Amino acid sequence: MTLVCGATGYTGKYVVSALLRSGIGVRCLVRNPAKRAALAGLDVEVVIGDLERSGDVEAALKDVEMFVNVAHIRFASSLVPLLEGSDIRRSVFFSSTWGLSRFLIPEVRAVLDGEKALASSSLDSVILRPSMIYGPGDDRNISRLRGFVSRSWVMPIFGSGNQLVQPVYVTDVADAVVACLKREDIAGRTYEIAGGHPITYSSMIDILCRLTGKTILKVYVPLFLALPLLHLAAAIVPSLKVRVDQIRRMKEDRAFDITAAVDDLGYQPMAFDRGVALAIDSGEKRAT
Repeated sequence: MTLVCGATGYTGKYVVSALLRSGIGVRCLVRNPAKRAALAGLDVEVVIGDLERSGDVEAALKDVEMFVNVAHIRFASSLVPLLEGSDIRRSVFFSSTWGLSRFLIPEVRAVLDGEKALASSSLDSVILRPSMIYGPGDDRNISRLRGFVSRSWVMPIFGSGNQLVQPVYVTDVADAVVACLKREDIAGRTYEIAGGHPITYSSMIDILCRLTGKTILKVYVPLFLALPLLHLAAAIVPSLKVRVDQIRRMKEDRAFDITAAVDDLGYQPMAFDRGVALAIDSGEKRAT
């Protein structure tokens, strides 16, 4: 039996499905009872409880051999002592490629702190660092960018557009989790889980345009102009969705070495254009 935390989230549902397909029994710790509907039709055991309540976690860990945390890695520090006191023989924690950023913003520090908690523990654990996850439905990443492309005639691109990105399809991430649970000799390792190969941000927009049948005007905004304007906008509108630190991070190449995952986990991620085509096709099938 495997306990999954974060099972009702976007990626979590795919992780649960992949585990079930591989013959692994699943128990899900769910905080909000209303979100049980996200697991409808899946042969899983649902336990209502809060990841931040040690008693709830301890009860959910009873008779469990493996643990998968799809929730934020910031919970690692509180989970480690509970897992060390359990019968768990392998745990898999989701981290993020944010941890590789040179900009030490709060999100990056939270990721690094979570990874440090695992590194200093006695757990047989594996860390997965997915890049930007996308797929069918609202992935909160590429789906929203695709929606913007389909509705607009102009696309502002901060910087040169030559920065590298490497989004990963959600089922590739889920399959990597299964591989981590089945491979015994990888305790303590960390894997970057990204798409098949990096592409430029501008190329990513071109692919989205081609697959959605749209023509869009790309307007390149130099970062030295964008940052002061966003600082001003953020001061005026605190709820601004595009944050200054997110734009600053666009200076970075977000390309990652997936060799270790390929070698150890048999990881074979799909190319971005194929993944987007699958996501679009899935959405069209649901609409009919």
